[in-house]
Amino acid sequence: MNPELEADTEALRRAASVWAATGDRVTAAADDPAPPTVPRWVTVDAALLAAEAARQQLMAIGAEIEETARRIALVSADYELADARAVTRLRLTR
Repeated sequence: MNPELEADTEALRRAASVWAATGDRVTAAADDPAPPTVPRWVTVDAALLAAEAARQQLMAIGAEIEETARRIALVSADYELADARAVTRLRLTR
């Protein structure tokens, strides 16, 4: 264990916020733009299938980014909790 380890919890919270916003934008992009269905050309069905596959991928990627943001925020909170416990232990030894 390295006693010199420091975590900038404020920076972690800011990073989590940026990641969450990015995840939201990626997820929101899944619905834009809607694939055209008119005129009804032979390629419309293929275009709709490709659009749906892309939408599903964007939704999955956005969810993974948002999960990463959630985990970063949890790590920040865990560091702060560990620091608070350490401060309490140190005060009790004096």
